[in-house]
Amino acid sequence: MAKITAEHHYTSSVDDIFNFFSDEETISAKYDALGSRKFRLKSKSERGNTTKIDLLREAPASDAIPKALQKLLGEWNKVRQRETWTQESDGSRVCKLQVELDGVPVKIKGEMRLCPTEEGCVNKVRIEASSIIPIIGKAVTGFVSDEINKQMEEEYAYIKSA
Repeated sequence: MAKITAEHHYTSSVDDIFNFFSDEETISAKYDALGSRKFRLKSKSERGNTTKIDLLREAPASDAIPKALQKLLGEWNKVRQRETWTQESDGSRVCKLQVELDGVPVKIKGEMRLCPTEEGCVNKVRIEASSIIPIIGKAVTGFVSDEINKQMEEEYAYIKSA
């Protein structure tokens, strides 16, 4: 299992940053800018302090795909991402997420925690990637984890500049 953690600091409020994860037009623009295609918000529901989001997109594969993994990972990979956001009484928002890569034997799950700060907010991210496939599973998990980390940092840079 690979674990990825990050803290992304923003000078905007929790609600402003939450918009990048919950507003259909804003999400679409973000993924377009990051090189994804065929974005579709499959569903979004709000009930009380909980927002559930289910989205699909195709993400480009990295040029650095190891030869052993090229048969599993195509030029474009179908991604399904499910998020459940809960607004906390302290003003933070917590997201439990699951990501599926079509045809790739890796499980991806994690948590994002948008917390208010004096300067704006911080997004504390924890993601775990794992595979039960022997031998190649470790290589796939390592590569996918590296890609997640790269894409997460690109998304952070995009949100900060927007």
